[in-house]
Amino acid sequence: QGFPDEDGPTEVLEAAVQIITANGSRALTTTRVAKRSGFAVGTIYQYFANKNELMGAMVRRHVDHVVCFLEIACRDAHGGHPEEMVDALANAFIAANAGHTREVRAIHAVWQQIGRAALLYEGFARLHQATLDMISGVDEMHAARQEATSHALASILIGMLHALFERGMDEALMI
Repeated sequence: QGFPDEDGPTEVLEAAVQIITANGSRALTTTRVAKRSGFAVGTIYQYFANKNELMGAMVRRHVDHVVCFLEIACRDAHGGHPEEMVDALANAFIAANAGHTREVRAIHAVWQQIGRAALLYEGFARLHQATLDMISGVDEMHAARQEATSHALASILIGMLHALFERGMDEALMI
């Protein structure tokens, strides 16, 4: 098995995604996850007290993935024109979610059960800092406006991610 990260072994999270997308959220049990992932049930419980924690870890993993893409885009766009910055963020958001159809669908299937918008707060804080760093070089924007703009950008991006989890993703973005 792979070395576990702080959200539990990747194989366990991937097994949960597979079970949910194949059979629905009601089919998710720690026993099924253990069987599919190759871990013992007792090992699963070392990482997750229950299936809600497991589902929360799936969300955190995807949020972290998307935020990492956006942080890189912010670093790369620093010093550019504002229009280029917005394009970079939009492209990074789409790229981060492209190819993750099953994961987004699995999260969408369980979102109402876990309903934890708090899982998005850390991502918001990271995005707020990344967008603030990105726009800090825009000369015509004073510090107070940079703060407000950064807050708005981070809110929009996290809002889009929340909308994916809440309502599902437009198939055009899944390519």
